[in-house]
Amino acid sequence: MSADTRKAQDAATRIIAICDVIAEIVAEGEESFVANVHSQWAAEMGLIRIGEGVAKIPEPIRARFAGQPWRQIIDMRNFAAHQYDDLDPHRVWRTLTRDVPRLRAYLIDALIPGLHTGR
Repeated sequence: MSADTRKAQDAATRIIAICDVIAEIVAEGEESFVANVHSQWAAEMGLIRIGEGVAKIPEPIRARFAGQPWRQIIDMRNFAAHQYDDLDPHRVWRTLTRDVPRLRAYLIDALIPGLHTGR
């Protein structure tokens, strides 16, 4: 296994774990999330950690798996980290409930198997 493949696999595994924690946060429902600043901050940190994880997937690997908007995920990390006062909880909720599960599924279904097969 190449160093890039190992880095990508490690990063994907960590991202999946973060997605699982986010799933626990959103399980309480949108109303609870919007009313609970602790949940919002935890979820925002999760988005930051996802962006950090994606940035650790080597570019040549990301280029092979064009099924995700990698740059947008990294940009969301930057936005959450630096402009957190501008984050709308409803927009964050949409990201948590729509985009994060899609990313998790993609990592499991496409990227991780693809790393094993050398696609």
